[in-house]
Amino acid sequence: MITRTKARPLWRSTFGMAVAAALFTAIYKVMDNYTVHNLITNADGLTAAFSYLVIGGWTGLILGVAFSMLFGKRLIDPDFDKISIGSGKMQFQAAVTGIISAGSTLFLLWGNQYGDPSVMIALGSGMILYTALYDLLSKQAKLKTLALPLVLIICGSVLSAYSGEIRITAMGLLLVLVVSNGLAAISEIVEQGGARNSDGVNFFIWRFFWLASSGTVLAFLVSSLRGQTEALLQTVENSLRYIPWIGLTMFFVFLGIGLKLTAKKNDAVSVILMVLSGSVVLGYIFTIIIDWIAPGTFGVSQSGSVWTIRAIGAAALILGIAKLRRSTQ
Repeated sequence: MITRTKARPLWRSTFGMAVAAALFTAIYKVMDNYTVHNLITNADGLTAAFSYLVIGGWTGLILGVAFSMLFGKRLIDPDFDKISIGSGKMQFQAAVTGIISAGSTLFLLWGNQYGDPSVMIALGSGMILYTALYDLLSKQAKLKTLALPLVLIICGSVLSAYSGEIRITAMGLLLVLVVSNGLAAISEIVEQGGARNSDGVNFFIWRFFWLASSGTVLAFLVSSLRGQTEALLQTVENSLRYIPWIGLTMFFVFLGIGLKLTAKKNDAVSVILMVLSGSVVLGYIFTIIIDWIAPGTFGVSQSGSVWTIRAIGAAALILGIAKLRRSTQ
């Protein structure tokens, strides 16, 4: 259960790390959405998603090593001492979750092109349903603890993802809620074992190695079969100018995923993900602020009815997280 560790400050407790992970996750997901809408683009949405997968994967890996050496022990996991290959079991888990994450990330980036960040972040919370079922079946969590918070958070996520347009909602549901979340749920479960067999920092690095490697192979293989290899190479080349922005995005990826991995060492996957669903509310705030500063950046809906429904969803999310926090203290 999520508890506040007496020997550590709140930000070092499992709950504190999960809350911090939610903040950084919201930031990098908003940045990802901005990237596929305004920077790495192509008339073929899948080619654009593949391009970002390749560039982001290798940028994240290279900078992830640097971030780990500089901030790994202080900011992510006190158990981290140095970068190491680790056990064969951990490497297997890193390979499995990295390869699955490459597919999950691909569909997430593709789906991002059909909605603003607040919608896509909300849809991403759907993986909680998959992981909750796993935790209940594996007896890592109790139904009486998860039932009400889970209902509130899932309902809140669905309402929060309302866009007012059937086409956008349907594509988002298919690419993000069904495909991406289904793959991500498997990855989240395997990740927990990998983090417990190593530490949050080393597992982050090796997970990213496998993500970048398999993502690149997937990108070129599928693009070749679709006759889009030239378009992929051209999009990648045109996107290299945005490496500084992508690097900044990967810093928040390092913080968000690294803290999530460390938190999962101490609690059930679904419990940590339910706390992370708070990124939906933060995603709203960031999306609204950015679109207010630079109108049209995300094409955010201006409909009062849409935002009323989203506000109800956000309130349900917050209530669900609060109840989860109380029931697991």
